[in-house]
Amino acid sequence: LYYKDFDDNGSVDPILTFYIQGKSYPYVTRDELQEQVSMMRTRFTDYKSYADATLQDIFTPAELSGAGRLTANYLQTAYFESSANGRFVERKLPMEVQYSPVYAIASLDYNKDGHKDVLLGGNISQARLRFGKYDANYGMLLQGNGKGGFTYIPQVKSGFKVNGDVRSILQVNNTVLFGLNQQKIKAYKTK
Repeated sequence: LYYKDFDDNGSVDPILTFYIQGKSYPYVTRDELQEQVSMMRTRFTDYKSYADATLQDIFTPAELSGAGRLTANYLQTAYFESSANGRFVERKLPMEVQYSPVYAIASLDYNKDGHKDVLLGGNISQARLRFGKYDANYGMLLQGNGKGGFTYIPQVKSGFKVNGDVRSILQVNNTVLFGLNQQKIKAYKTK
């Protein structure tokens, strides 16, 4: 993310980018960029001129000088365990957890083995058209081994089939409640 008041109008203009084979491309469309930074209307008069533009094609070196830059370098959902020495240790979660964003987490002992299990919910249905929906999480159950490791339990076995954007999970006795964006609460009874 590059940020600066590129058009000197008194407000900071954030320009999100992503990399393809080492080149930085803008995340925003031509129309979105022109709404944000009006001086771009004269630089990119048609869509073809913007189609393959990198960040360096959009802004001159002088315009980029002094711009702030933030970098995201860890995009996984992970578990961080507090160790005996007070430091956090990263524990990788199964690959299936990475299929969609996670917004809600609940710990429970789903299989009654005395070890904490984890139930994850998430998804984004209202994503930008060019990237599509992120909706592969139907209530993801991870079985804990009591030593900080977790194993994915397939939906067929767990029994969860929650469609929608989960934003909260709450266990009340033997019932698991899922709070969904723009939908009614869904409830599951545990056996």
